[in-house]
Amino acid sequence: MSVLYRHPLDAKDELPLLVENWTDLCAGISDADFAAACKLHLQRSKFFPCPADIISVYESSRPAQSLVALPEPPEDKTPGLGMLVVAAIRGDHAAQEELKIIRHQCGRSVQ
Repeated sequence: MSVLYRHPLDAKDELPLLVENWTDLCAGISDADFAAACKLHLQRSKFFPCPADIISVYESSRPAQSLVALPEPPEDKTPGLGMLVVAAIRGDHAAQEELKIIRHQCGRSVQ
């Protein structure tokens, strides 16, 4: 890029600092992606890029990724379980036995 954008740099002092800054700021971008982002920026802008320009081009060229976690699939429900529990609490022995069977099937210990 320095060939396209001529700017007198003090190679002894400025260039190492620029390289260090660019390396730190663009560390999350692979070399191939960095080169592609630089090329895209050169095609779109007439100004010399700063790291923010390259990072912006890189992020806009990547596929969109959602930062929100996908919800867990719903667990299997046992139809009528709520009414069965209420009946068992009220003392219905048949409902209590049915709950024991369901707990055993689910691998939970019967209390």
